[in-house]
Amino acid sequence: MKRKGAKTSIEKALDLIETLKERDNLGVTELSGILGLNKNNVFRILATLEVKGIVEQDRETGHYKLGMRLLSLEHSYIENLHFLKKAKPFMRNLRNRTLESVYLSIPHKDSIVYIYSEETKRSVLVNSRIGKRYPIDKTAAGKAIKKGIKDKDFFIEEDINGAEPEVTELATVIREESGQPIASISILVPSERLKKEDKEFLKSMLLETGAGISKQL
Repeated sequence: MKRKGAKTSIEKALDLIETLKERDNLGVTELSGILGLNKNNVFRILATLEVKGIVEQDRETGHYKLGMRLLSLEHSYIENLHFLKKAKPFMRNLRNRTLESVYLSIPHKDSIVYIYSEETKRSVLVNSRIGKRYPIDKTAAGKAIKKGIKDKDFFIEEDINGAEPEVTELATVIREESGQPIASISILVPSERLKKEDKEFLKSMLLETGAGISKQL
């Protein structure tokens, strides 16, 4: 019988994977300290995950990073999200009308994860957020999800230079049939390029798109 409070091997492995998602290229000693596990335990978990292609070891440094197998599994999961296929044409249309990068993100625990984008074709870009995780209160997308649980309308949340210097993010929610927010759709723009009149246009297009996707769900 498992002791109360003791973690299973699966839980330890998942903790290790989460750690490598947040901080890539870590050695056994570093992982041992972060996870609070002895080195032998960490090494055994890594060896198992490496066989399955979940992690990979840099033979020169001995450090570990997430492997292609995990990235493939994540990609399959994202592509099979029921709302993503319906959201894609709306996002593409929004990108084409605004000429700015459009992102879709989903909540995970106390974080927001950016899973899909339609990137601008302009020469001045913002750094890609695909696959990145932020505290839910750190970005406009996360704030929209949090506010959308109580506020049943469609609204705009705004983040200026908060999550990323010189970047403005405008976001609204995507709601499932029950009315609960399941994702955020956002536009990311270099702050120096965003004029007041342009911002109002982006907000109206974003609200229209969020409502349009939600009606399809």
